[in-house]
Amino acid sequence: MRLQHLLDGIEITEIIGDRNPKITGVVSDHRKVKPGYAFVCYQGLNVDGHSFIAGAVSNGAIVIIAEKQTSDLPNGVTGIVTPNGRKAQALCAANWHGNPAKRLKLTGITGTNGKTSTAHLTYGILKAQGLKTAVLGTVGHTYDAHDSTSNEKSPSTIDIPALLTTPDAFELHAMLKQIADADIEHVVMETSSQGLAQHRLAGLTFKTAVFTNLTQDHLDYHGTMENYLTAKMMLFAQLSPEGVAILNADSPTTSHIIECISSHGNILTYGLENKADLQAQDVEVSLKQLAFTAVPNGNGSINNSGVSLQKIKAKIRLLGSYNIYNALAAIGVGIRYNCSDAAIREGLAETVVPGRFERVTSLEEQDKDFAVIVDYAHTPDGLENVLNAARGITEGKLISVFGCGGDRDRGKRPKMGAISTQIADMSVITSDNPRTENPEEIISEIVSNLPHDAAYLCIPERRAAIRHAIMDAHPGDVVVIAGKGHENYQEIHGKRFPFDDREVASEILQHLPM
Repeated sequence: MRLQHLLDGIEITEIIGDRNPKITGVVSDHRKVKPGYAFVCYQGLNVDGHSFIAGAVSNGAIVIIAEKQTSDLPNGVTGIVTPNGRKAQALCAANWHGNPAKRLKLTGITGTNGKTSTAHLTYGILKAQGLKTAVLGTVGHTYDAHDSTSNEKSPSTIDIPALLTTPDAFELHAMLKQIADADIEHVVMETSSQGLAQHRLAGLTFKTAVFTNLTQDHLDYHGTMENYLTAKMMLFAQLSPEGVAILNADSPTTSHIIECISSHGNILTYGLENKADLQAQDVEVSLKQLAFTAVPNGNGSINNSGVSLQKIKAKIRLLGSYNIYNALAAIGVGIRYNCSDAAIREGLAETVVPGRFERVTSLEEQDKDFAVIVDYAHTPDGLENVLNAARGITEGKLISVFGCGGDRDRGKRPKMGAISTQIADMSVITSDNPRTENPEEIISEIVSNLPHDAAYLCIPERRAAIRHAIMDAHPGDVVVIAGKGHENYQEIHGKRFPFDDREVASEILQHLPM
C-alpha cells in the first residue's frame, strides 16, 4: 500500500521526506516492526510511544507517524506529524485492511452496566431472524463462518478470546475484515468508555447506537463523571444520519443524550417507569426465567425512529429483573432491523450470557434447596441491581460474596461495602483481581465506613470465601458471587492464575453432603 492511501482521512500537520513510499505493514508496537513498515506512536498514559522511534527505525520502519516533530529521522525515513496519534492509529488500521466496516451494519452498545447482556440478546435476535451476525465484547468475539474449502454446509463458530471489551484498533479492523469476508452483515459491538476515549473506534459509522445506563465506574481513568459521560457520548457522534439511537428512558442521563442528538431525530426509548416508546408490563420473576410483555406506547404507532413498534410477549433465561432493561434494548434493535415477533421471542428465549446472573449447579446437575448465582457485577450500581434481583427470589437468607479490583477506582469500594451489607443478610468480603495491590488493604477500604453492627466477614482468599458462603447456605437461601462473572482467572501481582467462580462453586456444591 502506498503511504497516501494509508493516511487517508488522517489530519496531518507536517510531512518530512518521501511523501508516498510503498508500505509493507503498519503497527504501533516497535517490536513488531519489519522492513518497510510504518510505525504509529503517541503519548500514552504511562508510556511515551515516541521513545520507541529509534527502535522502530532500527527494525526497518520507513515511516514514522507521531504527535511530535520527527526532523531528526535518518535519510530514507518519512516523518508524519498528526495532532492525535491514537486516532491516526485507528484510521491507519482501517485503511490498511480496506475499511471493512463499510461493508457492515454496526450496532454499538455503551453504558456502565448491561452492555454484554444486551449485546448477546441482540445477537440472539438477529441470528433468529436469519441475519448473519457477529458479536464483539467482554466475554469474547463470536461469529459464524463458512469454510470455502470444506464440503460442510453448516457454518463453523469462530470464538476469539477478548483481552479488552473494545479491541485495539489493529486487532479490531483485522477482525472486521475476517467478518466482512465471511459475508456477515451485522456486527453487534460493546463500546467501552476507554475504547471510545482512546479513539479505538475512530472512523467507524454506526447504524444503531444503544445506551443502557450511566453510574460510577472507571473514574480511575476518566477522573470525573462528566469526562466519563463525554466518552460515552462519542458513540452517538458516530451514528449515521439514518441511524437510530435506542435509549433507556429511566436513566437520568438520557435527557442529556436526547438534547445533544435531538436534531438527529431517530430516537427510540425503552423503560419500565418513565414514558417510553417501548415499555415492559406484566413482569414475572422466578429462579427459572424472566417473563414480561414489551408494549409500545401508542398501541403500535410509529415513533420518530421510523420503525414500527409491536407488542411482544418475551421470556428470557437471564435471571434478575434488571435484565428487563437489557432485553428491551435488544428488542428495540430487533424492531429497528425489522425482525419478526417470532425471531425476537426465539432470540430472547435461547440466549445465555456467561457469568450474568448465571445459576451454578454441581457437576452432577443435582438440584439443591438453595441457589448459587454468579454475576459480573463490579460497580456499586451493578452490585445493587444484582442483589436486589436476588432478594426478589430469595425465600430465606441472601448471602453476598464480593470484592473490588486493585488498581481501579478506589472511590467505589466503601460504596459497594455499604450496598452489600444493606441488602444482603450476610456479606463475605474477599479478593477480586487485586492486581498490584494488597488484597487485605482493598478489603479494609471496602469495610472502612461500615457500622459496627453490619453483618459481614472478611475472608481474603476467594476460594475460601466462596466455600464459606455455600457451606453456610440453608434451604431457601441464595448465594450471590459477584465481581468476576465469566472471567476464568484471578490477576495477582500482574500475573493471571486460573480461577473461575462458576467452576469453584460447582466443585464445592458437588461435595456437599446429600
